[in-house]
Amino acid sequence: MNEPVNADGDHIETDQLNGLIAAAGVDGAREILNAFWQSTEELLDVLSKQVNAGDLELASKTAHAIKGMAANVGAARLSSTASDLEVACKNHSRDAAPKLMGNAHSDFEAARGELLEHLRKAS
Repeated sequence: MNEPVNADGDHIETDQLNGLIAAAGVDGAREILNAFWQSTEELLDVLSKQVNAGDLELASKTAHAIKGMAANVGAARLSSTASDLEVACKNHSRDAAPKLMGNAHSDFEAARGELLEHLRKAS
């Protein structure tokens, strides 16, 4: 129980998640991840609206928040995509930002699955 699991998926960084599990335990990590999923879903919806409205300055700040939150829980691919989105928005790339939004949503869902599987194995 609570033993580190070392099987990076395509979307997560297990060392980061193992550190979270070591600090908070599996149940604590699960609670943190539940808060992350809820907050990130809300921020992705806000970000999508900002990008669609062309408010790229504000969208860059929202993408920055997602990038940091994702990195903190080990959702590495989502963090990387959010970083790309942040840069695209700062550069006012009206073509790249909407395309990256689709990637962010799929990266979020894939990370959720891999994070849940990692927690299951760590239990």
